[in-house]
Amino acid sequence: MPDYIIERHNKLIILLSLNGSYQGGAERRYINLFKYLQTINAEEYYLLMNKSLYEECKKNFVFQSAKNIIYIPVRYEQFNMNKTRSWIIPDKIHKLSKIFKFLGRRKYFLKLIISWIGFTINLLIIIRRFKIKTCYTIFIGGIWSWPLLKIKGINHIYSYNDSSASFLSKSLLDFFSSEYWVIKNATKIDFLSPQVAANLETKIGDINNVRKLFTPNSFVNYSEFFPIYPKNELLTFCSRITKIKNPDLLLEACYNLKLKGIENFELSIVGDGDLVEDLKLFAAERKMSNVNFYGGTNKPQNVLDKSKIFISIQPLNNYPSQSLLEAMACCNAIIASDVGETRRLVTENEGILVPLTAEKIADAIQFLLEHPKERERMGKNARQKVLKEHTIEKFADYFFSITE
Repeated sequence: MPDYIIERHNKLIILLSLNGSYQGGAERRYINLFKYLQTINAEEYYLLMNKSLYEECKKNFVFQSAKNIIYIPVRYEQFNMNKTRSWIIPDKIHKLSKIFKFLGRRKYFLKLIISWIGFTINLLIIIRRFKIKTCYTIFIGGIWSWPLLKIKGINHIYSYNDSSASFLSKSLLDFFSSEYWVIKNATKIDFLSPQVAANLETKIGDINNVRKLFTPNSFVNYSEFFPIYPKNELLTFCSRITKIKNPDLLLEACYNLKLKGIENFELSIVGDGDLVEDLKLFAAERKMSNVNFYGGTNKPQNVLDKSKIFISIQPLNNYPSQSLLEAMACCNAIIASDVGETRRLVTENEGILVPLTAEKIADAIQFLLEHPKERERMGKNARQKVLKEHTIEKFADYFFSITE
């Protein structure tokens, strides 16, 4: 027997989704990664989640095993800071509303501090108990944990995926939602792509190249996403139904087709969001009977596997959309906005790249409807591409290399 013991270099992935949802792109990506780590018995990796996210995953049988998963309660509430008392006379509402917002925001911040202190104490216990040497954090996971990781000298890799570099406030009151401080203090930053890094640097200045890492690919669990034939005359839009995803532009394009007498297809809009009711009203007023609102779902494959065309028209970047990867795996021909690094996923071999106008989107839909052989060719190319280039095995090799 050797007279020494090699201490295991344990790593912790910190994934917090404080609204309890695992349907966001980052949540799905890193949950799938950890499930893969479990299957290959990478026992030195642990996953830390907030309790509400863990319970949502458990309820929907997301994990096959709870091994190496740690969850802790994180108290987090959304407060309505826009309320004013009903008895205030109208000419004073504006001034008093500002005062209430000011006070409400500070009350909210103080409650977050209390919640963060509890989280930090739990994190410290976990680091000590499991002898954690490296932490890989995602969004809120990094924002909330970086101070302790900095103090403890833990190797901290922060995953940065925001193409628009939106959450960079230096205000103390935005401390618990701004990525500015974690970017400044993490040991290294794992950028989604070089363009994401460049966009960030235009806002906060140059980042030392030694601290930069670049994720080589995205991935999904392809075992759940494959085509089912015969396919329906179905177009699919699967995303959060919010302005940033441009679902209203898609409906306008479909209405343009209706005006041309082209209605021989069904559009399924899959997802929830603040624009759903407005879009339903738009479709009803224009008698667009071929538009269906599917709502949110934990099983998008039940729509995508029979769909022929998938539409992703984000204004900044469609890479590395989880829904787009899932649709490509199901042999959908793609219509995508020609923005950002979309071409890392979709080229003219897999679909049609369009500018963000209703007319051009309508033209692309019409072309694919009228040219079935070309549509099928693009769909097959799409599946081959993601299965070859965007695999979890490829990402895992990279992940191992940066966390060792």
